[in-house]
Amino acid sequence: MRCSGVRGMDHKRFFLKILIIICFAILFAFVAQAKVAEDDSTSQKMTTCRLASQLLQGNTRVCVFVGANHTQYQEYVPYDAGECPKEYQCPYRPNEKPFILKNVIKSIKDQFR
Repeated sequence: MRCSGVRGMDHKRFFLKILIIICFAILFAFVAQAKVAEDDSTSQKMTTCRLASQLLQGNTRVCVFVGANHTQYQEYVPYDAGECPKEYQCPYRPNEKPFILKNVIKSIKDQFR
């Protein structure tokens, strides 16, 4: 009987070692995935853009944002979503060609015709 008890312990230790290895593998996978996600988020720089104008065209609200170094961003949202936020994190695109807000608004209105 003693022999079967020793074998039972060997099996328990074996399965415990396997369980520990699996836990470390899962932990490593989570850490690696978090590192990849962090690299992806830092690869594109973001800047704070402020609301320059908002237009209502049919059931669509167009929010025009302006940020650092002439960064321009437009967000098209359904009218039901409410008003445009005053600030927005948008992709940083420095030194874009300077623009005149009236021309941007005219261009957007032309798209809806």
